[in-house]
Amino acid sequence: MTVLIVLAFVLGLTSPGFAQPPDTVGVVTEIKPGRGRVEVKSSGAADWRPAGPLSALRAGDAIRATDDAVAVVLLAGGRGTRRIDAAASPVVLDTAGAGDSGSQKARTLVAQSLRFLSLTTKEAPKGVLATRGGAPPPIVLSPRQAFVRPAPLTFEWVGGARARYTVRLTGPAGIVFERDVVGGRLAYPDGAPALQPDAQYTIEVRTEGRAPQTATFQVLAAERARDIDRDLAELDAMLGPGATSSTAIVRAGYLAERGLFHDAREIVVGALRNDPDQAALYLLLANIYDRTGLRAQAAEAYAEAEFLTMEKPR
Repeated sequence: MTVLIVLAFVLGLTSPGFAQPPDTVGVVTEIKPGRGRVEVKSSGAADWRPAGPLSALRAGDAIRATDDAVAVVLLAGGRGTRRIDAAASPVVLDTAGAGDSGSQKARTLVAQSLRFLSLTTKEAPKGVLATRGGAPPPIVLSPRQAFVRPAPLTFEWVGGARARYTVRLTGPAGIVFERDVVGGRLAYPDGAPALQPDAQYTIEVRTEGRAPQTATFQVLAAERARDIDRDLAELDAMLGPGATSSTAIVRAGYLAERGLFHDAREIVVGALRNDPDQAALYLLLANIYDRTGLRAQAAEAYAEAEFLTMEKPR
């Protein structure tokens, strides 16, 4: 099973559809349409069209905002972000050159995050079945089909706030722990054996009247986890102080590009608490769900992103 997870991740990065568009110079990381519109125009085109969250921009493309609409574009080459409003419109994107912000390593990390963000799916998955009435099965939301760093985890599943569940974690040596809990979350229990680097685990969640639900995840090797921590520190130093939606999207994009969907989801969900009307965050969350096999949750997040980018009545 470990081999299958690793292969699925590697093949996902090397498949023809995953290659980064070679001339991407920016990605729209924030859109707040307000009473106006955010629009883009491709280089050489005559017409403007609505800008979508996480849209990839190429050299020569233009972006504009009207009325009180605002957008933020993450620029390639370590050039930071650019705020687009009506007063600053239109803005034509030029070829990505090296910026003054951060080290070469940090600029490379941003480019890798841009690769994931620019290739996010912008449409909801097809053929998602509606959930029947009654209590939903305890589908594991996170971690699932992901690498995780060897640190305490919080397990989450689809669950009612007052419903009772039995959670079992199994590792290479057998059962790690089993707990009875109320609600849809469980922090890694105090006193439970530590997660072992480079090992695969399975979480199983059971509740009365529903089929047990399972998900697997793999703990990174210790050195790889330290590399990730160093990369995140480089990104933070480049992005500067202050937590913004764009900052969260860059960090989550970097993690998701490496298959760390659990960590990426945590960042996105946390950012949504501070910026609940940000369509790009919902679109990124939808892609994380889609890549971990949660098609129904992905469809809900896609729908929320689409609603937030709809033009409001004047």
